[in-house]
Parts: sequence; structure tokens; C-alpha cells
Amino acid sequence: MEKSRTNSKFRAFGKLLLVAFFIVLLSNCIYHNESEYFAATPADTCNTQNMSYQNDIKSILEANCLACHKTTNASFGINLEGYAKVKPYAQSGELSKVINHVAGYDPMPKNASKMSDCDIAKIDAWIEQGIQNN
Repeated sequence: MEKSRTNSKFRAFGKLLLVAFFIVLLSNCIYHNESEYFAATPADTCNTQNMSYQNDIKSILEANCLACHKTTNASFGINLEGYAKVKPYAQSGELSKVINHVAGYDPMPKNASKMSDCDIAKIDAWIEQGIQNN
């Protein structure tokens, strides 16, 4: 009789633990507003499809690079004024490395904030898509 009482206590305790486990498990399944968890990030809203120098990249470089890297003021001999002058830096990977602040490369733009994630994504996509000048 003593043994059946002990087994009964263990079964009751086991059921209690099982109920507590499910309460804890289900309490973590609280409804949340989907937009809070799946809100658009800048990368989601940044269109990087069909990048071209004329339509997309030229204005980014003008805003971020040409103050120091144009024909009349080619800092360190680097001239980024025009597609033909930008292309070798894009092909070599140097353009991407300096704007992404890769270790071992001078971060650009110099003495300024890092370019926006979208602008960097556009330049990187343009390079990956074949450095188009259309």
C-alpha cells in the first residue's frame, strides 16, 4: 500500500511538471505584431537590380567621392570622374574595399561618415552585375 501511495505521488508530481512545462512553453508563444518582427530593413527597400553607372552610380560617386577625386583635384592621383576612370578601381575590387571599410584599405570617404548601406549595396551590386555603363 505504501508503494502505491509513493507511485501515485510521483505520477501527480510528474503531471504537475508536465503542466508547468506546457505553461512555460505556451507563454513564449504570445501574439506579436508581425510588422514589429518583419519590418523592412534598409537593405529590403534598397533596389539594387539592374545597376548602371549613368543611372545609379554616378550620382553616388558625385556626392561622396568627387570632392577629392576629380580631374582638378585627384587626391593621391585617384580620379573617379567618369566611367572610364572609375572602371579600373571597380574591376580591381579596390572601390568596394575602401567603401566597405575593409581592413588594410583607407576607409572612404576620408574624414566623413561611411556611405549609406544602400549606396554601398548599389555600388557592390553594380560591380557584381558587370560594371555596366548603360
